[in-house]
Amino acid sequence: MGTVVLSPLLLVLAILVKTTSPGPVFYISDRLGHNGRAFRLIKFRSMRVNSPQILGDDGKVLTIRNDLRVTPIGRFLRLGFDELPQLFNILAGSMTLVGPRPDVLWELDRYTSRERRRLEVYPGLTGLAQVVGGREMNNAQNYELDVRYVENSGLMTDLFILMLTLPYSFGAEKVGKIVLRRFLVGLDNLNT
Repeated sequence: MGTVVLSPLLLVLAILVKTTSPGPVFYISDRLGHNGRAFRLIKFRSMRVNSPQILGDDGKVLTIRNDLRVTPIGRFLRLGFDELPQLFNILAGSMTLVGPRPDVLWELDRYTSRERRRLEVYPGLTGLAQVVGGREMNNAQNYELDVRYVENSGLMTDLFILMLTLPYSFGAEKVGKIVLRRFLVGLDNLNT
């Protein structure tokens, strides 16, 4: 239903991606899914073709402010619109609306036994670690939040995360930190 309603927006965004920079409309990447099964994640391409990844010391793919690799329309897309094609992943049954964000395949070998628990649920279009401030945290902190989501998931948790996704997308990350840390899953003791 959401895909049908959003189809005009998806079409406009696809045209903007195609007409504002050379390359494909979509960025497709193999990711870890439920129980560690690989699937092909779809996003609107927001970076220039053949841009190298920049990794942190912990292997996390870094997002840099004013990144020259990002296309002009890509800056707008990164407000969360680049993720909208993942509605097709949801329709295909490889993702859900809320869950841990899908990780790249090579991260599986780096997971601790506790971190592997994040694969017990389907990956999500949005997730707890994302709305609590995943851009600012390292992989271990993000994974801990994902595991806490697995341990505390339910309808109310998912509704809160969905409600906080929009402010997060527009840069109001502190809203998610305040609400979720204090009221939802007791995250005050997480070292961030």
